[in-house]
Amino acid sequence: QEPAKKDTSSVLSFLQHAQDNVARSRAGIARPGALPVVSGGVAVPGAVMAEMVTPWQALCNSLQNVTPANAADLEKEIVASLPKLEPRQATELVVKSHGADPLRNASLLDELTRALVVPIPRFRSSDLTRLAEAFCSWTLSISSAGDDNRVRLSEAVKNYFNGLYAEVSLRLMDMALGDLARVAQVFATVGVGGTKLFASIARASGARMDRFTPGELVTLVTAFEKEGCFQTALYEGLARCLKANVRDVTPKDILRAMVSLASCGIRDEGLALAIGDHLPKTAIADGAFTMEESVTLAWTFCVLDLHHDELFRAVFAKMEDSPLQESQTLCQLYEIHLTLSKFHGTSYKDYELDDETVQSLRTHYRKNYVKVKPARSSERLHADIADALQQVVDASVATAYSTSLGPMVDIAAVASKSRRSSSSSMPVVAIDIDGPHSLIRSMDPLENSAVAGPATRVRGEVGFRRRLLQKCGMTMVVFSEDKWRGLDGSRDRREFLRRVLRGAGVSRDRLL
Repeated sequence: QEPAKKDTSSVLSFLQHAQDNVARSRAGIARPGALPVVSGGVAVPGAVMAEMVTPWQALCNSLQNVTPANAADLEKEIVASLPKLEPRQATELVVKSHGADPLRNASLLDELTRALVVPIPRFRSSDLTRLAEAFCSWTLSISSAGDDNRVRLSEAVKNYFNGLYAEVSLRLMDMALGDLARVAQVFATVGVGGTKLFASIARASGARMDRFTPGELVTLVTAFEKEGCFQTALYEGLARCLKANVRDVTPKDILRAMVSLASCGIRDEGLALAIGDHLPKTAIADGAFTMEESVTLAWTFCVLDLHHDELFRAVFAKMEDSPLQESQTLCQLYEIHLTLSKFHGTSYKDYELDDETVQSLRTHYRKNYVKVKPARSSERLHADIADALQQVVDASVATAYSTSLGPMVDIAAVASKSRRSSSSSMPVVAIDIDGPHSLIRSMDPLENSAVAGPATRVRGEVGFRRRLLQKCGMTMVVFSEDKWRGLDGSRDRREFLRRVLRGAGVSRDRLL
């Protein structure tokens, strides 16, 4: 017998019913009267089902109300749940754990890094970046810096970051640029990867330079600065990017960028003009910059031998209503004064600091300015040079000498008998020795292939202070630690010193 056929209206009614069910399903609405089935075959009403959460969600929710009383139990639950979670969930759990003060301790940090070091390759780059930032911030909050100013890492945390370094090295060309910049900041902070990693990052970023946003580029460059290295193309790319987008970049990012550019002495007169035309009327005038930030911006101009009179006038005008408090900024203000008075005296006369203020700043500077301390090996080398210099010049010789103007030099030959205390007159000669404390390492491939060792350049602030002292009339000699070590015997070293002193203009009457 032939089956009965449905009429058109019944077919349409059936289709409409099916479409309604699909729409409800997509919207997360249960069919009227339907009882969803969960594990174990137990049917639960739709309203109850909507209120159910997964164990992971329940754990994340509990992290919003952590107390010292329940912290220990939560720590155990977090560690036990990690191996069962998907990478995205594990990342979210770690980030939320880091945000809970009672959980932010060394023990839990070690447990989390141990649990996550093996599955690192399973994580997306964006999740690895979030984990890296959370673990880095966590480490900084519970650790102190060592003698080399690097944060101390426990063995578990160090193993995690070493594993992260190995994985990220394989992904550099595929990572989103924002992630690349942020993870570079992390590695520079924890001291993992070193110049080898940053050379790879420089190559990876150079191929996509025009795709960075200004903020991403600032973050990347500040990571290079923190690591103590630079790449000319990267820094020049930052200067071009800021120059083209100065009105769209946040004032804080402009300041961060200028500090980084000053650190390695990358100057761009067009950028100085763009910043000087824009910020005095905006960030400096309307309070987006604090007084300290305004002074630091002006100081970066001095370091880079740049000048914009309107910017300096705006900074000095702001000081009338906003006195400075920070010690470092007061030292920067003193160096700004010296720069303006020696290099731009005519325009500076209109708003020059009074003599009493200058004297107060000089006193503060000499008490509080701290030159980057050389490594012990460099200090020993400075002592050797000072001993040799004493046999060459008719003067008292001192190391780590504070000049009457304030800035320190590595070695000074002084006509008076004062040694570590500064004299009222200029030294016969001041000697600065270029070494790790004064140099920044280059990641430029052409430079590195042209010389036997790694290429370097003098740090911007070091060159600035030397330029300032010379402008003030000081006789200066600069040579490298490698140059001194390459000389054979004490006789060759004494002859070398006589030669460089004569070349600097030290009179023969002073030489022994």
